[in-house]
Amino acid sequence: MNDSPPSSPLVEIDQVTKSFGSKTALSQISLAVPPGQICGLLGPNGAGKTTLFRLMMGILKATSGTLRIGGLDAFDDRVEVKRLVGFLPDEPVFYSYLSGREILELSAALHGLDVAATMKRLIPLIVRLELADAIGLFAEDYSRGMKKKLGLLLALLHQPQLLILDEPTNGLDVESTHLFYDLMREESERGTTVLFSTHLMDHVSRLCTHAAIIHQGRLAASGSLDELRASCDEGLSLEDVFLRIVKGSSPPA
Repeated sequence: MNDSPPSSPLVEIDQVTKSFGSKTALSQISLAVPPGQICGLLGPNGAGKTTLFRLMMGILKATSGTLRIGGLDAFDDRVEVKRLVGFLPDEPVFYSYLSGREILELSAALHGLDVAATMKRLIPLIVRLELADAIGLFAEDYSRGMKKKLGLLLALLHQPQLLILDEPTNGLDVESTHLFYDLMREESERGTTVLFSTHLMDHVSRLCTHAAIIHQGRLAASGSLDELRASCDEGLSLEDVFLRIVKGSSPPA
């Protein structure tokens, strides 16, 4: 963990609630993520992790509360926020008539980047992700793992301050999963803040400095891994800590 003085949070979530009709998906979520952290967003399937990420990306608008990224409102300033954030959804979807290369070039142009220079900068990462032979093929024909890799390239393309990764290793083999681990660590070392969702405890224990646990739409706990362990009996594994915190949390109002 970085021992430098704490910085102002890059992500500030204050009492955020999101309802869909009579269903409350998220209830009074408050969370702050300082720059440079690798923070795991934990929770069972259906806990509200993807909904929170969609709020952060301005895809959804909060029913109440505020959500700011780099001081910008995640919904009202969503165009500017997208310049700060690289987002990898759980299931990336691409234009069926474009190749991987064309999708990267289009994204670079939309970000206002020099397309040729950006593609040249991405070549080592394309090779490292083992997409060099497929980058000229239609992305719609990629395997699930290849789509995840292309999605990661798109997330990193504009060198964002914040990476939001929704279940980033779903569909990846063991080798590719470890490569994603390495890339997240390298981005953090460069000062990028990484926030990723998972329900796999070993991903968090290997990668994260901090974690937040969401259960039934509420924030059940957040803090450094040591703080989360200290909140329960000492000697428990992170998985046992997670289960104890989840069982002790209350359902949304």
